[in-house]
Amino acid sequence: MSVSTTIEREHYDKLLGRHITGVLWEEIESHALPILLLNGWVRAGNAATVTVLADPECNAPGYLDHNV
Repeated sequence: MSVSTTIEREHYDKLLGRHITGVLWEEIESHALPILLLNGWVRAGNAATVTVLADPECNAPGYLDHNV
């Protein structure tokens, strides 16, 4: 097993303390895409969300894309 990088740890550490408050649904290539709505807001005034993707490029194991 490989060790996480500093960038990966910082990316996921931003989710600590957040709670899922709802699920929004979008569509990507005719597939339902769940977007988890989190408590709190981000600096731009948008709702905090996290989306489960294959990876940042959508072609490998799981990756949580978030705007937190």
